[in-house]
Amino acid sequence: MQVRVFQFALWCIIGALLFIPPTVRAEDDFLARAIPLAQKSQRETTVPASVTLAQAMWETGRGQSPIGSAKNYFGIKAAGANDSSVNVGAIAEGWVWAWTKEWDGKKYQDRRERFRKYRSMEDSFRDHGLLLATTPRYASAMRAVDDPREFARRIAAAGYATSPTYAQDLIAIMDLENLYQYDLPRNAAQVISQSKPLTVNAGDIFQIYFEVKNTGFGTWSPTADYFLANVSNEADLAAKSRQELDQLILPERNKIWAITMFAPAKAGTYTTTWQLQHGGSSFGPQMRVEISVEPSPFPKQLPLLIGVVTVSLVGLGTAWYLYRRKRQKNRARS
Repeated sequence: MQVRVFQFALWCIIGALLFIPPTVRAEDDFLARAIPLAQKSQRETTVPASVTLAQAMWETGRGQSPIGSAKNYFGIKAAGANDSSVNVGAIAEGWVWAWTKEWDGKKYQDRRERFRKYRSMEDSFRDHGLLLATTPRYASAMRAVDDPREFARRIAAAGYATSPTYAQDLIAIMDLENLYQYDLPRNAAQVISQSKPLTVNAGDIFQIYFEVKNTGFGTWSPTADYFLANVSNEADLAAKSRQELDQLILPERNKIWAITMFAPAKAGTYTTTWQLQHGGSSFGPQMRVEISVEPSPFPKQLPLLIGVVTVSLVGLGTAWYLYRRKRQKNRARS
């Protein structure tokens, strides 16, 4: 009986999945394709992924109508010039005519406008990020990339769309869909590789390393106070507690930190722990390396013994030299 109930439930689930309306499946597929493109745009331009997704959903009806075959997911227009040429920017492959609705201050009017045409959905997302990041009228919005709601308000105020409720509509979509979960943090890091546990002798000079990837949307800069900090306070290993950044690290780029350390005279096991910092805030995983320090293979008295032998040899050499000089003088007299 239990087996039959289980089989019935299983067939009900399969049937429900098979009879999901095609539009719902298409909308889910759109979001699955759009999320990585929006995050890639955020890494390249710092435009919040949540706003990019909300705009694409608002402009196309959740991916259903990217202006026909134009693959234009953001309603970006192609500007006509006085010489009859049309500016489509650096990424679009051309333009198309399409009908749209524009708010004239009192009501919506149907208008036929030129819109940019793209080779792919990815190109449309790239052009959108580039447009916002490089157009002077959106400069105010680009100063609010850490606040998606404020970013939406500022692009609306700058005239991205004529709809008087554009900012509210975008924020409503972001809130309803929780699109903020797809925003990348400004500062984030992933460990690609690092030193394995080491065994060294007391008094040795050695190095450890960490290879770290910038997985946030912010660029790590020496002038912006990014550095690698020793958070273990392992003074016995005598490494500099602050390892300075010596180059710009763009999003999706790697940085290798090589740290010179000194093994203490006391044998034992030491753990050194490091973490990235921006100003006074830590970010990324803590990175640890275990160092096993073994007694030096040389006796502690070796330096003293070497000194004694050296002094003795110098003394013998001097005595022999004086002896030879004295014999030579005696022979000369006789």
